[in-house]
Amino acid sequence: MLNLFFILIAGFIFAYVAKKNILWGLSLIIIFLPSYLWRFQILSLPSTFLELMILILFFIWLIYSKPYKKEFWLAQKIEKKWFYLSILWLIVSFVAWLYNPTIKSLGLWRAYFLEPLLFFAVLITSLKNAKDYQIIIKSTAILIFWLAIFAIIQNFTGANLPAAFDFPKTKRLTSVFLYPNSLSLLTAGISGFLVAYYIYVQRRWEYLAIGILGIFLSWWAVSQGALMAIFFAFILFGAVKLYKRLKNKKQKYLFFLIIISLLLIFFNSRLWTDVNQQLFHPTLDLQATSLEIRSSQWQETYVLLKDNWFKGAGLNAYQIKFIPYHKIAWLEIFLYPHDIFLNFWVELGLLGLLTFLLILYFIGQEIKKLFFEKNNLAWPLLIFWLIWLIQGLVDAPYFKNDLSLLFFIFLALTTQARNIKTIYKEAEF
Repeated sequence: MLNLFFILIAGFIFAYVAKKNILWGLSLIIIFLPSYLWRFQILSLPSTFLELMILILFFIWLIYSKPYKKEFWLAQKIEKKWFYLSILWLIVSFVAWLYNPTIKSLGLWRAYFLEPLLFFAVLITSLKNAKDYQIIIKSTAILIFWLAIFAIIQNFTGANLPAAFDFPKTKRLTSVFLYPNSLSLLTAGISGFLVAYYIYVQRRWEYLAIGILGIFLSWWAVSQGALMAIFFAFILFGAVKLYKRLKNKKQKYLFFLIIISLLLIFFNSRLWTDVNQQLFHPTLDLQATSLEIRSSQWQETYVLLKDNWFKGAGLNAYQIKFIPYHKIAWLEIFLYPHDIFLNFWVELGLLGLLTFLLILYFIGQEIKKLFFEKNNLAWPLLIFWLIWLIQGLVDAPYFKNDLSLLFFIFLALTTQARNIKTIYKEAEF
């Protein structure tokens, strides 16, 4: 009862702020993305404070912005391709629920698909100028900052640190979360974005400092996938920047020769031999690496998908459908296959995977246009999506309340970037 009382008070405060300014409401939701951890029940139905904020914001927007009026009709405010892709995303996810029509999977459909799209509709129609855009970016920076403060406190006090991630095992910080990967999945992409935003858009030390602090969060969480993604994204950034500075063909030929030589050295190194063995011929014993465990699950998931290639497993049904295909009894069956493409194929079926690939294609097209127009936001957004995608090759960067919302936050920032007239000096590309 006391929990519900505090939720009502916080809900009323949020509603008051959102009514004053929709953008402030959007900002609070971004800053408090981990508020899905604050759970409660309404009429025996489980919910979270994050969901409550999204619904409050959407209904305030619906009442005061009147998007159903002809002159404001949503399809006129959003590019048609994104409007129809959003509808398609909602439909294919609902069809996936029909393959596993339980109350729990319906709750996940609401949290991972319906509510993020409601939030996306509000956000994309609220980004009108560079000032609005900056408010959203500052909100992501504040999110990183307070999560880092909690992580630092946790490091020295052990507060909220699960025993599984504390001494004598490898210490992995989780901040307010239950798992270290929950921390790195939320913060890695934003951190890379903020560093690039400092380089290309606004030279304020706060963005650089918080971006670097966010990268340290992935280090403290000992998240190999996040660190690998950040490393490769910035290696690509550095390589392209270096290539652009080369003035003649001889220098460019030498550059490509060095790249090819480094790749040959890598593919003939012990490191590649180990990666190749773990990836394609995993040894599954008590000393098995994280990559070997994932590789085993990918191979078994592939067999599952051969038998269920069109509809996948159905929303939230992977762990049940996977049991007959799981051969290593002592290995845990994860919630998802830990690969972004397998995740969507298993959960949403082939139509869901194709819709996701279509969304990725159009994201790539948007970023390509930003580069063509020499938009300052091109590199920051590309860095985010590279980190998100590379990390997603070995993890699940979408299927969680905060992560599905993060996807649509940066989708909105990407789709609206070309409409923002930046007040900053044009960057050198």
